[in-house]
Amino acid sequence: MQANKADIEDLVLLRTVAREAGDLALKYFNMSDVKTWDKSENHPVTEADIAVNDLIRDRLMTARPDYGWLSEETALDNETRIARRVWVVDPIDGTRAFMRGDPYWCIGIGLLERGQARVGVVHAPILEETYEARLGAGAYLNGDAISVSNCGAEDGCRIITNEGMLTHPAWPVPWPKMELAKPKPNATLIRMCWVASGKWDAALTLWRKSDWDLVPAVLIVSEAGGVATTHLGETYTFNRGEPAQRSMLAAGKALHSLLSARVKGVRLPDPNWTVRPYERTQAMERQKMGDTTGTKQLLHIVIGGELKKVTEVEFEDLNAIDFVGAYASYKEAYDAWKGAAHRTVDNAEMRYFILHAHKLLDPETGDHHHV
Repeated sequence: MQANKADIEDLVLLRTVAREAGDLALKYFNMSDVKTWDKSENHPVTEADIAVNDLIRDRLMTARPDYGWLSEETALDNETRIARRVWVVDPIDGTRAFMRGDPYWCIGIGLLERGQARVGVVHAPILEETYEARLGAGAYLNGDAISVSNCGAEDGCRIITNEGMLTHPAWPVPWPKMELAKPKPNATLIRMCWVASGKWDAALTLWRKSDWDLVPAVLIVSEAGGVATTHLGETYTFNRGEPAQRSMLAAGKALHSLLSARVKGVRLPDPNWTVRPYERTQAMERQKMGDTTGTKQLLHIVIGGELKKVTEVEFEDLNAIDFVGAYASYKEAYDAWKGAAHRTVDNAEMRYFILHAHKLLDPETGDHHHV
């Protein structure tokens, strides 16, 4: 299929799947006993996230078996991400809001081609808002064309961000008076779509975001006449080795330029901070829901050292490697890694890593042992 024809057909598919996924999420939303757990510290997940993820994957991969797959609730696997066109899915963006019974959560599905967004749908069932866009064809809310606001001044603009960030004493020049979104949606995708529709002028976060937090809404903002980039003004390239971006700034073109200029000099928190740990497979997630069959210890090793270049994993001195420890679960390893990484905030060259030893070689026999 030609790209435009494929995009049109894929958008039709996404509309249908997003609404079906929304209906399933609503069934869980109205239940009083939905199972929840932490997949890592301060990152909750519910059985609804997993069920919606499974439904979306079944529908999309059945319809397009030659496409790739990248999702928040599925273990990262390079084999599922190397296709020319790749689905990117957040089955429930705003899980905390979902758990509280608040309306600010959504299903987000995007389609990438060689790292660039071509189709996107964000469906917020409780809000009765469905946003969609196709590259070069505009952005829409419930079938009506939308566009970003024409706000071109910081003073008095309406922004979705953390109040504590704006009032932090470290800013060399105080922020002007702005209208802050209250309540502020948990879901990054909703925040960005509200900018695309002109409901708010800008959305800003200086915390790192995963690809699935951004892909469909980046396209929707762009097709609505706005700009969505990192706070440094960097355009997004998705589905790289680590599916994450350093930050998010979305606004109309004039306001985006002003806000980006203001925040470009900010120093982000811990440069070693990475995206959430997603080593668990879907089966392991289900074990959290009560099925412990087949549980086994896996070997995770946490090490660190000073790199020759921060863009490469080549250590200055292998004799100076810091061995933090060996751990049976990814969570234990992640907690150890995080503790070690926090000690290196002022030294970008000193980095810590988690090594998942899934294959061991016995030199005496030459046998490979899988763990």
